[in-house]
Amino acid sequence: MRWFNRIIRGALASAGFQLHRFNREQVIPAGIADRELYQGPEDFSRLFRPWNSPQYDRWFTPEVLENTMLSRQKLYFLLQFLRQTIDLPGDALEAGTGSGGSAKLMLEVLRQARVTKRLWLLDTFTGYQRVDPERDGTHAQLNQCRCHSKEEVARLLADPVIEVKLIAGLIPETLEQVKTDTLSFAHIDVNLHEPTLAASDFCLQRLTKGGVILFDDYCWPATYGARQAIDEACTRHRQQVICVPESTQAFLIKK
Repeated sequence: MRWFNRIIRGALASAGFQLHRFNREQVIPAGIADRELYQGPEDFSRLFRPWNSPQYDRWFTPEVLENTMLSRQKLYFLLQFLRQTIDLPGDALEAGTGSGGSAKLMLEVLRQARVTKRLWLLDTFTGYQRVDPERDGTHAQLNQCRCHSKEEVARLLADPVIEVKLIAGLIPETLEQVKTDTLSFAHIDVNLHEPTLAASDFCLQRLTKGGVILFDDYCWPATYGARQAIDEACTRHRQQVICVPESTQAFLIKK
């Protein structure tokens, strides 16, 4: 069968086509109101993808890549938005730190920019500990998305210059431990409705004008509850979400 697939792929490639397998195991909850919009991918063209350039290897180090589920493309947007806001007043925050790879990238950006911003990092460090089946879907189960322990992440992010505040526990309860009045950048990647809504509200209340929030879970159908939470928070704060094409990411720039 493998040799047959190679012949078919070769014949299609010589004619200018590509063969791709459908992801039949992808979770698309029945409750999504506009499920017909969750289709693709549409682009098989040779477009400019700067995140694959070796020049970004200095940022996308093994310590970053081996401790995150984010692709180089997603890390590229995280890197560029954080650099774009580096001169704005306020700290940086990440809700959903996981194993610490994306936080390591954020830390390196802050350190090399020689700024005095603090880096606030929140996670349960034990996976999902509270799930709402109605909002998050029955596919979301307790203890899913469990990554490294807080102690392992703390070792990865130990830095003598940048003040790193690592906070373990459930959002929204842990948000009261974030002692800052101003944020310039936030990365929200917590998948579930309740923590996404709480973190989005918290950040929008503190985000300086021109500041950016980058969301990781906006376009993925399995995290439709997170998309609803982001839309609710942005409507309340009169902000506009912008989707990143062919990605789960979306972002906003504070008006």
